[in-house]
Amino acid sequence: MRKQLTYEAVYEEIKRRIRAGIWKPGDRLPTLEELTSELDVGISSVREAVRILHKQKILLVEQGRGTFVREELPEGEVVDEHLHFLEKASWLQLAEARLVIEPELAAMAADKATPEETEEIVLTAKRMQKKQQAGKDFMKEDLAFHRFIAKASHNEVMVNMIRVISDLLIDSRRLTMALPGMDEKAASYHALIAGAIAGRNPRQARELMRLHIQDMINELADAEDRGAATE
Repeated sequence: MRKQLTYEAVYEEIKRRIRAGIWKPGDRLPTLEELTSELDVGISSVREAVRILHKQKILLVEQGRGTFVREELPEGEVVDEHLHFLEKASWLQLAEARLVIEPELAAMAADKATPEETEEIVLTAKRMQKKQQAGKDFMKEDLAFHRFIAKASHNEVMVNMIRVISDLLIDSRRLTMALPGMDEKAASYHALIAGAIAGRNPRQARELMRLHIQDMINELADAEDRGAATE
């Protein structure tokens, strides 16, 4: 049986308290710091649990005011123990899904992209690298790069699979880019992947995308292990 992740335990505890009436609709929850201390976990685990509950429309997060139980909860949401699979997906599950899907998308793009699509991918990788070297945020270019590759695969099923997980891809990339040196690595990998697609080399495009995502998984796993050691 898979060991429950810390944020999942926090998630369940918050839902239990709402279900038990400890926190009622409209009530303000303790701050993240207070919950961290009370539950004896890391603040990142509390933040992730709150993020999921906010997306499920169980909690309302208001900047400067705090976190509240929504006045009108989704019907059956609090008592339903089965989350939508994407809402419950951990970063590792998401990364593993990307490892299955995105290398093949890159290979398909190298084989099927039109000249216009290839140019779009290459230019986006260049803009990303330029922003990275200037120390600027390149989230927009990062997301666009992967979206353009999916589009260039000319496979509507694959395109829509990427679209469905787009919100979680944003969270995943924010987490990744916060790690030291990962922004430079990502920009370099994207440039190489774009070159392989432009060179019509499916095998190389597939392998470079695989290495890119595997590197991200390794870095995130190491960061999580370090975080767990401090909790």
